[in-house]
Parts: sequence; C-alpha cells; structure tokens
Amino acid sequence: MDATPRKRPKEKPLEVVPLEPVDAAYGSAMSALNERQRLFVRALFEAPRKHGAAVFAARAAGYGSPTSSVQSMASIASRLCSDPKVQDAIQEESRKYVTTLGPMAVRALKNLLGTPGHRDHGRAVGILMERVAPAGTTHTVRVTHDATPSFKETAEVMERIAALSAKYGLPAPPIVIEGNAERLSHGSD
Repeated sequence: MDATPRKRPKEKPLEVVPLEPVDAAYGSAMSALNERQRLFVRALFEAPRKHGAAVFAARAAGYGSPTSSVQSMASIASRLCSDPKVQDAIQEESRKYVTTLGPMAVRALKNLLGTPGHRDHGRAVGILMERVAPAGTTHTVRVTHDATPSFKETAEVMERIAALSAKYGLPAPPIVIEGNAERLSHGSD
C-alpha cells in the first residue's frame, strides 16, 4: 500500500459563453442598469455552480479579458455585487424566479400530501394548515400607573418653597392648579 497522498485532479474550468442581450420587459431596478450589468444579473441565475457564480456571471457579461486572472475577475464580481443598483436588480429578478417557481412548489407539495407514508407528510400538512388557517393569538396588556402625589406632601413642599423665596427676597413661584397659575403669597405682598 502506497502511503503518499494523491493529489486531487484539477477541476476543468468552465467554458463561458457570453450572454446575448434580450428584448425583455425589465422592471425598474433592471432598467436602471447598463447592458453589461443586466447581463451580469441574468448570468447569476444561470451559473452552473454554486461556488464562483459571481465570477462566472462577470465573465459571461463580458467583463475582463480572456487573460484576466481569477483574482481580477473576483474583484470585478465583488464590486458588481456590492453595487446597490445591482443588488436591487438581483432582488427584483429573484422575486420573478420565486413567482415562476410557485406552481412547481405547489405541485411538489400536492405530491407530498398525496403520499401519507412519506416521512415529511405530517410536516407538510402542518405547513399547509399554517398558511391556510394561521393560528391566532391574542395578548392583553393592562398597564396601570397611579401618578397622583400626596396632596399634603405637595402643599408642604410648596409652603417651604414660598418660605425660602420670602427669606431670600425672591418672587413667589407660581402654583398651577387646573391650568391656572397663581402666585404664593409671602405675607409681604
């Protein structure tokens, strides 16, 4: 038995065929992009691999040159993916894909529900019931706060303030009673 580790064979690079522009009705986010950016967004959804999809999309959209390094293409792809306009277009296109995949998802769920012996049958029933008749919960929160101060303590504090005001020759502070301001008398007014 040979103890030397074997090298993994290098993965063959994908042949990238540039995408052709299409006459499609774009949404507002896709319309805000230039043609190569639109091709980049479209290519993201057509990338054959999960890893390196952005680099694949950048090449397919015509960015870089045939001799551009992987690092250079990764930089271009990163810059494109960080652009807020491109991100908005990706979200817009994602919504389209999710919408068009809806019928396929419904058929899959229908098939799963038609197979009672399937291990996820119960889960599928639960998910469907939650969507059809969501469980409702009611929360009642009662907050009571008694903020009425003791009238006797308030009267004592106000008398003390009036006495100090009189002692130092200051005008008496106003007292607000039901929205009407009145001045405390020092006995010297």
